[in-house]
Amino acid sequence: MTHDEIEAFVAAMIEAGSNIQAIGTVGYVVAEPVDPDDKEADRRIELVSRAFGERDHLKHEIIAYLTKNGRVVRA
Repeated sequence: MTHDEIEAFVAAMIEAGSNIQAIGTVGYVVAEPVDPDDKEADRRIELVSRAFGERDHLKHEIIAYLTKNGRVVRA
C-alpha cells in the first residue's frame, strides 16, 4: 500500500463494514465490524485488507488520517 491509497483504504474498510478507528496515537483497529451480527462483514474486511496489502510502514499516517476524520478513540 502507498501513502496515496490511505483514503481509499479507509473508505473501502468502512464500506466493507469495518468500524476502523485510531486508538489514540498508538495504533488503529480494522477487524471489528460495525454490526457484530453481520457475519459477511468479517469476510469483506479480510478481502479489503488483503487487497491493499502491507501497510505497517504507513501506521502513523493512517492514524493521523483517521484522527483528522473523527474516527478515533482516545487511549
